[in-house]
Parts: sequence; structure tokens; C-alpha cells
Amino acid sequence: MPSLVPTRPTYDDFPATNTYRQHVTYAFGIAFTEKPTETWLPWRGHEVHMDDWRPRGAPRATVILVHGAGGYGRLLAPFAAPLREAGFAVRVPDLPGYGLTRMRPGARAEYDEWVALVAGLADEAAQHGPVFLFGLSVGGMTCLWAAQRARKVSGVAATTLIDLRDPRTFVRATRAPWMGYLSLAAFRFLPSLTDAVSFPLSLIVPVERLTPDVQLARALLSDPLLGKRWAQARCFRTITTYTPERDDFELPCPLLLVHPGADTWTPVEMSLPVYEQVPTAKELVVLSNGGHAPLESPAYGELCSTVTRFLEARV
Repeated sequence: MPSLVPTRPTYDDFPATNTYRQHVTYAFGIAFTEKPTETWLPWRGHEVHMDDWRPRGAPRATVILVHGAGGYGRLLAPFAAPLREAGFAVRVPDLPGYGLTRMRPGARAEYDEWVALVAGLADEAAQHGPVFLFGLSVGGMTCLWAAQRARKVSGVAATTLIDLRDPRTFVRATRAPWMGYLSLAAFRFLPSLTDAVSFPLSLIVPVERLTPDVQLARALLSDPLLGKRWAQARCFRTITTYTPERDDFELPCPLLLVHPGADTWTPVEMSLPVYEQVPTAKELVVLSNGGHAPLESPAYGELCSTVTRFLEARV
């Protein structure tokens, strides 16, 4: 991978991220006072924004932390900070089309690039020690497929395993069933037209269902990098048509599915079809509660301790 170039705007330039941090501290008691190092990675003509959470001493391993279809890296700060405290280096990219990543001129979001980027980051990190992939929301499937493509990954953790190539899953994940069916029909019969379309993310994605906390949901809906962000339809179309490296769900490493127990958007039964087809070593932990972004107590503590235990057992 090319060297990192520290330049461009940072999340300090976006008040919404500070509002998010303050609300997470106030509402859930999750304090992360230190900030990551922000850098930019030239990759395939894009400038990929990276949050790097570096431990105080030599890292025990590297964790690539991956957001979902609509999020961005800084939203995962509550999950990165405790892993850094446990001695892990945590790298959090803004996947192309989202966050502060700047796409190359004329480019349109392509889901295959998400998988390729995560796999490439894993390969780079593996030169220095063990590397793990940890994905939230759609990031779970992105990590699974990236692990199949990467040269060496020591483990994959995910909060969900939602395969949006399955029409039933895609329809359930959209704001309303009719939107899901209409989108799939347009993706199939008018791909060149839909690829040119952008839309406010919250129009089709129920962003407010990320959390049961009403105030936080409102903040996310008004976030210019999330609810008010204009997303490219091509990214969603290529998620539904993605062709992975393998035609099965076999992994070269263990899998941990740590699913929020009160996720009303994508409940655990939506992840089971993929989980049950993974033939390699795996573990399912359903949290006591927790919305799609499991920040509530005790779900948050359970997630952090379970993922840390999973990592520590393999370094």
C-alpha cells in the first residue's frame, strides 16, 4: 500500500461528530476523550481517510474496523477506543463514497472496492503481526468477504452478517418494502440509469433505527455525513450484485458473530442464513440488549469484552 499522507480536512471540521461524541458520553456513559490520528491513504486514485487508534506501547495486533453502508469511520470511535486500550492498533477507513474519503474524479461508488480496500489493509498490516477484521452492520459481510480475499487474517468479528444479495434481506433492510422491491427492479432493468442517481441516504435507509435513543437518532438523521448525505445508488446496486472470491462462506480463520439482542432493524434471524453456512470455527453471542449500533448497557460492555476475548485468544 502507498504511504499515508497527512493532509485535507479532519473530523474536527464537522460539528456533528463532536455532538455524537458528547451524546454517547451523556446518554450511555461511554467516554473516549482521546482522538485518533487522521491521515489520508492514496489508493486507486481515491484519497481514503483513515482514523488510526494507536496503543501506547507496541501493538499486540491490528484490527481493521469497518463501517456499514451509509456510515463512516468516526461513528465507530466507541468501539475502537476500548480495543486501543487493550493494546491493539485499530485502523478505521472511510470506505469510498462515505465519510471524508475523496473519490477520484468521475468515479462512482463500487462495492467491490470496499472489499478490496479492507483486504489490502489487512495484507499490509499482516506484514507486522496478526490482523483481525471487525465489521458493524454491512461491514460484517464486507469483512467476511475481505478475509476470503486477503492473504492472512487471524479472525473475523461482526455484529451482523446481512447478505444484501438476497432480495428478501435487501427488502427488509430498506425503509419500506415497496422501496426495496422498486430499487431491485431498477437495479436489474435500468442499471445505467440508477447508477447515475444519488439520493439522501435517509430516504431509503432508516437511519433512525440505528439506535432506540430518540435524541441520538435525530442527531444522526441531521448529520451531513450520514442522514443528510447524498449517496450513490451504484454502491447499493453493486452490493446486491457482488461476486465474492468464493461461492461459499468458508473462511480461513475463526468467526465471531456478536449480534445486538434488541436490533429492530436487522434482528438476529437476518444474520443466521449466512452464519449457519460458515463451515469453519465460529461462535455466536447474542447481546442482552442493544440496538443496531449497540451502545446501550449492558450490550456495549458485553460486546467489548467478547470481542477483546476473541482477539486475545488468538495473539
